[in-house]
Amino acid sequence: TTAASEEDTIMTEKRKQQEKAQAADACDKKARVDTAATDDDSSAAIPVTILSGFLGSGKTTLLKHILTSKDHGLKIAVIVNDMSELNIDGQTISAVKTKREVVTLENGCICCTLRGDLVREINNIRKLNSFDYILIESTGVAEPQQVAESFCVDPETEDLAPNPEQMLWNVARLDTCVTVVDLVNFAGYLSSLKRFQDVFQDGLDDSDEGDGEGEKSISELMVEQVEFANVILLNKTDLVSEKKIQVTKQLIKTLNPKAQVIESTYGKVDLTNILNTKTFDMKEAEESTGWLVSLQDGVTASHGEADEYGVTSFVYRARKPFHPHRIQKFMSQFFCFAEDWSASAKEVELEVEAKAEDAKKLEKTYGAILRSKGMCWIAGRDGYLCGWAQSGRILQLTMNAPWYCETDEEDWVGVDSEEDREAIRGKLDGEYGDRRQEIVFIGTELKREALEEGLNKCLLSDDEMQEHTVTVPLGTYPDQLRPVGLGFEGPMSIFLIARHGQNQHIRVLPGTYLSLENLALNVWDDDEDLARSIRAVKVWLDESVQAEKGVLIATLRPERYEQHSMSLNLLPSDGLEGETYRRIRVEIVPRKGVKMSPEELLMSCEVHIMGKVEPFSYGEEEEHSDEDDHEACGHKH
Repeated sequence: TTAASEEDTIMTEKRKQQEKAQAADACDKKARVDTAATDDDSSAAIPVTILSGFLGSGKTTLLKHILTSKDHGLKIAVIVNDMSELNIDGQTISAVKTKREVVTLENGCICCTLRGDLVREINNIRKLNSFDYILIESTGVAEPQQVAESFCVDPETEDLAPNPEQMLWNVARLDTCVTVVDLVNFAGYLSSLKRFQDVFQDGLDDSDEGDGEGEKSISELMVEQVEFANVILLNKTDLVSEKKIQVTKQLIKTLNPKAQVIESTYGKVDLTNILNTKTFDMKEAEESTGWLVSLQDGVTASHGEADEYGVTSFVYRARKPFHPHRIQKFMSQFFCFAEDWSASAKEVELEVEAKAEDAKKLEKTYGAILRSKGMCWIAGRDGYLCGWAQSGRILQLTMNAPWYCETDEEDWVGVDSEEDREAIRGKLDGEYGDRRQEIVFIGTELKREALEEGLNKCLLSDDEMQEHTVTVPLGTYPDQLRPVGLGFEGPMSIFLIARHGQNQHIRVLPGTYLSLENLALNVWDDDEDLARSIRAVKVWLDESVQAEKGVLIATLRPERYEQHSMSLNLLPSDGLEGETYRRIRVEIVPRKGVKMSPEELLMSCEVHIMGKVEPFSYGEEEEHSDEDDHEACGHKH
């Protein structure tokens, strides 16, 4: 049985990616036209430099240096999120309303909540006809790519200006994207498990909570700022050793090999590297990350000076799927999975600190993995490419899109030429198509052979591959990775497998209903002592994936194979986005006095879930509404 795994969300994301690629091309063409304009052409777009970096990196010091310098001869306007750090003589800076040089955007971040304000203020500055250049000092929480997208033809930003003539791609030209790196704290930020809001407050407003920007990890934001910039400033060179400067420099060059990397003290640099460089290219910025360059070139980024300072990278490749439990167990030695970190960041941080000695042993065996990114193939989730993204100590695996072999050629996204199609066809291999492991690892003193050996042990064995098919039911393998959200399209039969610690997230699409008809308990017969340790197996239906407790739909006894017939009809949920998925959860109740480890709870038994999806007839609305009432009461019917 196959089901659409979050297909609507995935296809929407794919369309957005394609639109952004087209927007990047349009932006680059527009930039070439603008840079060809003469300096005295009043209709030419005003050039802009974006300054990114964490609080304390020296971003404001650099800004002061630019504004007080007489070398560039430019009249510069400045847009900042927070002016409290900017302590410059009042004669030099005041508000733009009095035709001076600084605009303050407060209570939010210009990469998201204040994008509309950014568009408006740049238009206001341009109307003054008093300035040659604009500097944008973003906050530490800002993602430079999102700010840069405001300058490109983008459907998501078209409604930010009153009319098309005022959109940034018509009035401004993104000239340079600069990230200022604090050499003293860079290594600590990269390995931090803290959320941004736990350390910094710049760019956050009082309402920023829950899934706000401040919830992101420091390491993730740091890497995003480094990978997107086309100029990277290594600041505070006077406070660290020469070796630390060179190690950081080579690491950053590996993360972003196309960026210009400049060393500085107190933000003092040659301003021709910051202003009017005419070097920013949106498409190149999106494709300049070290991991992507390594995948495209098919070679490692380890060479020359990088080798000298121990900064290396390599691409791991394989044409077998990872066993979900084995890859989760192996990678948990190094990293915290994003979903666990999001749920309890502080608890995870304490747990990691308690394992500091183990971490040192792992680093001695495998090296220090600072960044890894790519795609992977997970057994039991064979329909969809799984995105692999790790920054610092946090690893996220997400179901991104169907493999190309699962999609008709005319629906391939991001394919612009016959050459691209041929490249994809070259990756299609036998019954498994383009399914593969392709992950770039970047770090210091990486032990490639040891890492590859460990990853290879996580793949399905030759014997397991003999039994494996890409159509196995979801949950066939013990799998504690983030659950796949299933959106069922009817009419169809369903067959899922759940375990203790391995939930299933399901969503009933409008116009259909899901009928759960049978549960079957399967206890592994190769460990009788373990089976006798189980008193009962409870199966719960939670109204959302965030719910702490839902409705008990069955209690199964640990016989060899207990069947439980039922008739439970589920209608589409009216919850908000993220709450439209219900959760089927298995709970093992051990016998009195018996203690079972998480591994034993996962591996001891499984519950097979069977049912069917049927079209919903509006004539049956009243009947099913009654059934929903029974469901809410927890009665089996």
